[in-house]
Amino acid sequence: MGFPAKIVVVEDDARMARAIERHLGRDGHDVTTVANGAALRKLYRQEGVDLVLLDLNLGSEDGMDLARELLNTTTAVVIIVSGRHDVRDRIRGLDAGADDYVTKPFVPDELRARVRAALRRHSLFMPDQPLVRAGPYSLDSLSLTLSRDGSDLRVRFTETQARILRLLMQHHGQALSRDSLVSRRVNGTEDRSVDVHVANIRRRLRNAGVDELIIGPVRGLGYRLGLTCA
Repeated sequence: MGFPAKIVVVEDDARMARAIERHLGRDGHDVTTVANGAALRKLYRQEGVDLVLLDLNLGSEDGMDLARELLNTTTAVVIIVSGRHDVRDRIRGLDAGADDYVTKPFVPDELRARVRAALRRHSLFMPDQPLVRAGPYSLDSLSLTLSRDGSDLRVRFTETQARILRLLMQHHGQALSRDSLVSRRVNGTEDRSVDVHVANIRRRLRNAGVDELIIGPVRGLGYRLGLTCA
């Protein structure tokens, strides 16, 4: 994905929405603000969207439900921007498929940097060769779907989950650091959101009956993907 990007800010506080629009506009993005999910859906159908900045407090609509809907029906990158600071809300947001979670109040330049980083990750995830293999398993980077030779297995992941799984499959048997799996650091410290994403990948594999791809922790570093099938 190149710049500028088509960005939609879903925020029912008009003053906050205008401020975000102004700051992101400094990077040349095409920014539109809407106050609710209905307006976002209409805009997506008409114009398409690259990235959504999503508030969680949208009156009668649950922002978490909207994040899950975006995950299942669009290819947009989602960053939650919320006044909810509880770690449980952060985990729920990442579980819902968000690429990042920013709490209010935020430093405008940090928000711009997080948007740039998310767009870079999205762009870098579109490889020349969309398929990566590990044993009999193939991950399609375009459909975000894992399949197995000779079976009708289809396991779909979020974009962030698929990018992490792709890296692990490409380097199966090798230990990869958290930084290499999620290239984002906050105030110079490691961003542990990769642990949430890995837990979600494991759960999807487990629920689909995939027990031959094992993502194990590497103490003090990150994760390694093991393959138990021939």
